Amino acid sequence: MSADYDGDYFMRTRKVRDKPALWDSFQDPPAKRTSGSDADWKKLQFFTKLFKLFTYIVVFGVVLASSVAAKLVYIYMAGNTNGDGKVQMCSKYLLLDGQVMAMRSKLEQIAWVWALIFAFAAPELFTFLRSLRICMFKREQRPSRLEVALVTLFELLHVVGLALLTFTVLPQLDVTRGAMLGCCVGFVPALLKLLTVARLQWKSVDIYVLAAAILAMISQGSVFVIWPAMSSQLEVQLLAIPLLLISFRWWENFANTHESIAYIIRTIRFTRSRYHTYLYVAPLKILVFGLMGFLLHGQKFVDYFKLFVKAWQTHIIRVTHADGLQDTVNLAGTIAINGSSFIKATTSKQFSLQSNTNAVIYALLLQVSAAYLCHIFGKFACKIKIQSFSYALPLCLATPVTVCLATWLAQMRAADLCSLHGLMPDYLTLQPLGRNLQQLGEKSLEYALWLWPLWWLAQLWTCLHLWRARNDKNAPTEKLYVCPWYCGLLVDQCSMMNRRILDWTDEYLTIKSDLTVPGDAKAGLAADSNSSRDIQEKDKIPQLIVCATMWHETEEEMMEFLKSIVRLDEDQCARRMAKTHLNGGKADDEYYELETNIFFDDAFVLDQRHCQNKRNPPLNEYVKTLIRTIDKAAFEIYGVNIKIKPPLKIETPYGGRLVWTLPGRTKMVAHLKNKDKIRHKKRWSQVMYMYYLLGFRIMETELLSAQRKAVIAENTFLLALDGDIDFQPRAVQLLIDRMKAIDELGAACGRIHPVGRGPMVWYQKFEYAIGHWLQKATEHVIGCVLCSPGCFSLFRASALMENSVMKRYTLVSSEAMKMVQYDQGEDRWLCTLLLKQGSRVEYCAASDAFTHSPEYFNEFYNQRRRWVPSTIANIFDILADASTVVKKNNSISTLYIMYQGMLMIGTVLGPGTIFLMMVGALVAVFSIDIWTAFLWNFCPILVFILSCVYLKQKFQLLIAFVISAIYCLVMMAVLIGIIVQMIEDGPLAPASLFFLLVAVQITISGLMHPQEFWALICGVIYYITIPSMYMLLMIFSVFNMNDVTWGTREAPVLRDDGEETANDPDNYLPGWLNDMLLIDSELGEITLVEQRFWKDLIKQYLKPLELTKEQKQTMADDLKELRNMIAFAFVMVNAIFVLIVFLLQLKKDYLHLKWPIDPTDYVSFDRDNLQVGIYRHYKELDPIGLCFVIFFGLILIIQFIAMFFHRFATMSQLLATIELDWFRSNGQLSDEDALLELNGSAVHIARRLQRPKRLFDDDDDADAHHYDELEVDQDNHRESMVRRQTIFKLHETRNKQQNDYSDLVRNFERRFFSEDELNMKNLPLSRKSIKLFQERRSEAKINAAGTPTNPPKAGVRPPMVPFHAKKVSFSNMQIYDNESQY
Repeated sequence: MSADYDGDYFMRTRKVRDKPALWDSFQDPPAKRTSGSDADWKKLQFFTKLFKLFTYIVVFGVVLASSVAAKLVYIYMAGNTNGDGKVQMCSKYLLLDGQVMAMRSKLEQIAWVWALIFAFAAPELFTFLRSLRICMFKREQRPSRLEVALVTLFELLHVVGLALLTFTVLPQLDVTRGAMLGCCVGFVPALLKLLTVARLQWKSVDIYVLAAAILAMISQGSVFVIWPAMSSQLEVQLLAIPLLLISFRWWENFANTHESIAYIIRTIRFTRSRYHTYLYVAPLKILVFGLMGFLLHGQKFVDYFKLFVKAWQTHIIRVTHADGLQDTVNLAGTIAINGSSFIKATTSKQFSLQSNTNAVIYALLLQVSAAYLCHIFGKFACKIKIQSFSYALPLCLATPVTVCLATWLAQMRAADLCSLHGLMPDYLTLQPLGRNLQQLGEKSLEYALWLWPLWWLAQLWTCLHLWRARNDKNAPTEKLYVCPWYCGLLVDQCSMMNRRILDWTDEYLTIKSDLTVPGDAKAGLAADSNSSRDIQEKDKIPQLIVCATMWHETEEEMMEFLKSIVRLDEDQCARRMAKTHLNGGKADDEYYELETNIFFDDAFVLDQRHCQNKRNPPLNEYVKTLIRTIDKAAFEIYGVNIKIKPPLKIETPYGGRLVWTLPGRTKMVAHLKNKDKIRHKKRWSQVMYMYYLLGFRIMETELLSAQRKAVIAENTFLLALDGDIDFQPRAVQLLIDRMKAIDELGAACGRIHPVGRGPMVWYQKFEYAIGHWLQKATEHVIGCVLCSPGCFSLFRASALMENSVMKRYTLVSSEAMKMVQYDQGEDRWLCTLLLKQGSRVEYCAASDAFTHSPEYFNEFYNQRRRWVPSTIANIFDILADASTVVKKNNSISTLYIMYQGMLMIGTVLGPGTIFLMMVGALVAVFSIDIWTAFLWNFCPILVFILSCVYLKQKFQLLIAFVISAIYCLVMMAVLIGIIVQMIEDGPLAPASLFFLLVAVQITISGLMHPQEFWALICGVIYYITIPSMYMLLMIFSVFNMNDVTWGTREAPVLRDDGEETANDPDNYLPGWLNDMLLIDSELGEITLVEQRFWKDLIKQYLKPLELTKEQKQTMADDLKELRNMIAFAFVMVNAIFVLIVFLLQLKKDYLHLKWPIDPTDYVSFDRDNLQVGIYRHYKELDPIGLCFVIFFGLILIIQFIAMFFHRFATMSQLLATIELDWFRSNGQLSDEDALLELNGSAVHIARRLQRPKRLFDDDDDADAHHYDELEVDQDNHRESMVRRQTIFKLHETRNKQQNDYSDLVRNFERRFFSEDELNMKNLPLSRKSIKLFQERRSEAKINAAGTPTNPPKAGVRPPMVPFHAKKVSFSNMQIYDNESQY
């Protein structure tokens, strides 16, 4: 916070008072913060935009170049499988004159056939490996036999057609016509589009679209007739068969909802993905393609296997040399053409050449690599929403570029046989269409190649959906493509027609449970249609409900939370204004509704010495702090005094409720819990808001059908927050984007950054960084995140409403173990319930949030004392029920369970491992014997264990602090010792190498997170505190697990000093309804229905727990017994582990491994015998080192690899959210482009127009910088001038009539509907878009003038209804007014 403000000052601003005296007119405007979520991120935004621009260009170039290269090499490879005829070679480099003809070698042809098979098999192998990985690490539903049969049928039809095209058609064609055939593999998609897509999606222009679809289908089918009719070759005459069979692969993407094939579509789409199917189909496709290739090529079947090795080795190429003048005729065939002169050679000689083995290998690698890059970069373009420029455009240009390039290369080779000598061997061919330009033109007319542009346009029409991307940001592969992988030989056509036309959610017609019987497909479609019509568009709008829990937060912590809520309110208001006034009622892609709920535990003073009336108890100081801090938070955000109206106060069955209307007109509701009326603590607050917001406000709404409730639940998100969290709206939007992209996602958490001061916070900065960089990223990639922290997490309502989640979350802890699992780590237990019911939990690294962390040693130990047992208990719960979890959750596999089991073993044995490491470190650094080192470590650990058994916690923490300080000094000495040992033994010694690898891994991880790189500096604190945090803290947590108190933010206990009496009226505090802070607040009521709900909910689940002394003592005894049992097991397991490894260490002279890296050679000389001895000494790897390297090394490798995958996903998410608005054309834009540009900037415009005028700024129309948050930073000259004019400004602002900027909606409307011109200089809009904006503004003014209204004053609440009239209700889903949205 930039400054502290007196509470009375803000109370005075609530009321209309006289102007303050000049002597009290000085101001303290908020300063720009450079830490936390307020940190300046303009530089990051600039570099991100620059990187996205670079990505646009690079992806476009890679997709275009790779698709062209893959197709060219494919045609080149297929052309060289032709065994007929000879190839004329370049004689220049053979130092020969005349004509040199190369005979096509059998081995060479076999090599090219195998190369084509391998090129086809590569993407199928990738498909198999991806399917295997997903089926191993995730649980995928097994398909039915019918589904497998249908998928296999159409895939095999495609494979047979592709084999016919590759081994029969293309070898007989020149490269020009071969490249043109790529446009002709879409007949079935063109036909289906004629039948379905054109009819369903273009109803407004049926005639023109239908005519275009018919022409596209005719164009695609014309190749079946034209070229076969002009050729005498059987292979070309049968051209229609391979082209038709190939096009069957993409039928499903274009079939959609056509009634005649409805049942087939519904059957084949029964499972969400086909990875189980492709485990069998991918190898089968490779087998079929290979067999077809062997049969069609014509060699003996066994020769392909017998001569396989020889074909890939250097072999003989037979060459015929004819002396005399070199022929000018192209002798790729065996006959002369058009009577060209042929000079007969006088003599003919034959000799041999060695083949180039690298030619086939390089071609194969180039084709496979190019196809792979085309697919990967194309998918990346779709994920980050640059599909039009970097995906659709290069793929559409790929075929023309391929045709032109293939023709140019072939004609250049025909004109000069030596022209491509450095690119390909001379004995290989590129079959040209004609030997010169004249013949090229003649052949083009002869084969009617002028029709090719029509074929290309037909392909563009069929794939028109590429230009209208509808997918979510960072959508998974299953949402982008129908088939999971690509066809390597036709990668450009496959990428275009495999791209989904409809989004996943829209494409699937119904939920699987709605499937009808096979013979009733039409009835099923009718039912689907009725269900879809019942669902309204507003049901799909994300409903963001903030749910924060508060208890004993300080004013500084509350300030950060409230500032975050005010920012969120401003962002939502801008999107609402853009939707209402700028976009014609259409919401932007990131629009959401907003409501904030704060659940305040123990909100009242219930002490009889201060509470006179139990029905109207006083507010405690924490609630009062919240009330006083709201205005301060708004002042910090807007830089001007915002007069937020007093909250509406409502009595409720659980205590009370305060309802604020924030400047953006969203509601913020504080639910004040009376612990005598409702159960307190965080878990019960979560139960309270889940049942209220989901159970009551969704399920109890009678006007909604079941289908609408399901859709609303899918799009309702609860943002769980702590009362000290600090975040920006963009962080929440990133979490919502993940929810939109993945239907199975039940919860998502962001990157949590600890804030505070002191060494303990520095330690936590590095600990949080490593935990998120490696641990959470690995869980996200190979499985699921096990804990989504309640300080900043987004939960999907439908996931919480699943069976055994909300209901099970209400269980009372009746056993000691359940109390540890349920109440000590409620966030982790909630995620455990979600995982067990099949929901996915993810980590979004781009979503940053900042939370206050413990700053002192005791507070930190108490926090972790609560976290450690609950973490272990919940992970054990998942491991114990692993079979059920793997069966229900698609994202959790047996291998992931094994990984978590390894981590659990490492956690349990962590103290023993650290103990042994300290023993070894003391031996190495201080050169003492192993027994002495053992005793030096054992004595303090024994003292600490005994203190945890017999002493109170404050003494335990004191001893832990002292031992930790000693260990820090020892670890510094160990660090110096390791450096010295590395110098002596070299960096390749076992200990040195492992230390360096860990350091390099952490450093690279920091470099992969440039914004958090400075956290690495805190790694020194982390290193020296390893014994304390991984040994002492574990011991402290285990031996104090019977303590179930919160441990942090404990309220001080009021003590009776003997001077006050219980009945002294001067000691009574005013009731909360009569509190001076709420004296101007209006009194409201909740509906009778909601009152009944709260009473029933409290009676059923939230009745305060009233335990007798005997019950409390029994629970305490059970907790102690549990503590004793687990502590004994914990100590014994670690003791046995230490004993075994220590005994092995004593025998390391006999039990060790020789370290094979970097041995030392010694030379000795025996003077007596005059002999020289040379021997090699290997370093030894002792048992401790071996166990450590194998176990923890494997975990680090897994986490390091997973971190790279997660960083790529995070980069994709950032690029997808950044809009590149640098290139705005001021030229002639079409009306549609101008409209899109204006709609894209509507939120930015609305945010500028609604922003309050900051202190000392000019009037609205004089300058625009006061409501443009991007223009706050001015040059130094302007700042100095402002400082010089402070006194003048104080006088001016005091004497000038001040506008009230407390209502953002009124701010927007006042500026938008004013007659003055708006300053549009700094808006990223073209002139045509600005003109369109002015037209909309003028039209809005006319409409507003035609319908006169009397808008309420800023922040004024609508008048209350009479007591017996309709009450103010907050039980519906509408969050901006009191009218139901349904």
